[in-house]
Amino acid sequence: MAQFTMGSFARWSSSMRQSVASQTRGYASKSAIPSFSQTSSPELDQLLYKFREDRFIPSGLPNQQRRNMFKEKHKQRLEDEPITVAISETEDFTLRPMKINELPTKKDAYEALRLIAENNEWKALVPFLSGLYMSNLRLNNNRYAQLVRKASAAGKLSIIMECIRQGHRTGFHLRDLTVVQRLFYDIHVLAQSADFKGPAVTKAFNMAKQAVDLMDQDVATHTSLAKTENPKHQPYVIGTLLELSAARAINEFGGKDQANEVLSYARKLVVSWPVFKEQSEIAAEVSSASERAQQIVSVYNGLRLSLSIHGLALDKALHDSVTACLAEAKAELESFADGVEQASVQESVRSVLNA
Repeated sequence: MAQFTMGSFARWSSSMRQSVASQTRGYASKSAIPSFSQTSSPELDQLLYKFREDRFIPSGLPNQQRRNMFKEKHKQRLEDEPITVAISETEDFTLRPMKINELPTKKDAYEALRLIAENNEWKALVPFLSGLYMSNLRLNNNRYAQLVRKASAAGKLSIIMECIRQGHRTGFHLRDLTVVQRLFYDIHVLAQSADFKGPAVTKAFNMAKQAVDLMDQDVATHTSLAKTENPKHQPYVIGTLLELSAARAINEFGGKDQANEVLSYARKLVVSWPVFKEQSEIAAEVSSASERAQQIVSVYNGLRLSLSIHGLALDKALHDSVTACLAEAKAELESFADGVEQASVQESVRSVLNA
């Protein structure tokens, strides 16, 4: 009986080693397990290490190796003769018995995200989200919107854009309107903080256009998303593009719409106006003043700035439509300006109304 047991163990060990040898090269060439550099927070370092060792690396292993780590029947075998696996060209990992109920949880992930923001360690965000995604630990959309808000406050909106560009790895996409609204509002804030002048406007405009391109790519690769569901058709998205293109035309080109972008966005915004009015009715019932203000502030300001662009007055129908839409947007913005709960949003609203 002892000979049979030892023989079985030897065959199992040999099989495992062959499996490792055949699978490691293919795995390492397809997907890199995220790594983290040291941060300013020992608590964050410890949490990132735990996620990497206990969740990210096991999730990146081939199925057979992962099963052997989590199946109780293999526990003793792994303890008696640990097996080392090459997970990259420069790093090895020793398979060890693990229990699913001892893995870092979503609650732990939220704590890590809190520490990343609190310690301004945004360099860890892309690899951390990549690890969560590869280990099937999904965040809800409100959490993504919160990340946008915190990154914006820290001046790290570019990190969010990088997360979105790598959406296939991070799981950070622009499909949910809550996330899209927050992103475009903070792009507006980026330009507003510079009085809609200088390099900040160009930076914000490029971010907005890139976000729209990523929306298009997302829709193109997910045929279940109808064209009407593409967030780029939202009035506040178009309004932000109109606002930024008009601001750049005024400050850099003396009010000339050199690429015809301003008039193009103005026409699109006028076409989307029925959606804007519908959203206004819905917001009156279910949204807070701050949420609606985030949608409307760039729409109003974009319409306002566009009236200063050369060439708009030559298209009388468009000019009349822009003027009418501007009056409606201003009336709505003024109606709840004093009721905006968030101080930062209220400041943004008052700033454009007083411009």
